[in-house]
Amino acid sequence: MKKVLFLGLGLAVLALSGCQVTNNKQPTKPPVTVTPPPPPPYQPPPTPPTLPPAEQAINWMASVEPLVSKMVSSSAEATDNGILLLDQVKNNTSGRVETAAATKALKESLISTRHFELVPDSKLDEGRQALGLQGDDSLISRSKAISLARYLGAKYIIYASANGNPGMPEIMLQLIQASTGEIIWSGKGNVQR
Repeated sequence: MKKVLFLGLGLAVLALSGCQVTNNKQPTKPPVTVTPPPPPPYQPPPTPPTLPPAEQAINWMASVEPLVSKMVSSSAEATDNGILLLDQVKNNTSGRVETAAATKALKESLISTRHFELVPDSKLDEGRQALGLQGDDSLISRSKAISLARYLGAKYIIYASANGNPGMPEIMLQLIQASTGEIIWSGKGNVQR
């Protein structure tokens, strides 16, 4: 009986395998036409934001000369033609201030008065090294300034700082006697553009 079953099953497989329909034709698709999208309308480029006008540079010479002349005229009797220590103008603002330009203008203004003899830069550098002060220390405290002035043999110190708004700082000058630390003269003024 098994033989008959296998024979019947084999015939059925042969019969069914011959009934396969093969369709080699593929359905044709209609051609696709692509239409490009229309170009976007012309839009002019946005105008760049307008920049604020350039800030004028500070005229340090015009800013310090009035203070120096007031200092010399009011303290002329108290100060003889002594040696004066002038280091860097200290930046006490919250931003960037050209303290090197301010120091240069202050130095030139003091030299032009011929009231004081300034400590030469080379001697100032030697004194700073001897006392262990850094080059960018800018005499952070008055006590350091007094120590340096005493070491260099200066009678007076100009302690100068730029304070307030970095865009329009206020300049402050103090004339200090090196031997006692007494402030002989103090003045302040707004910078000039």
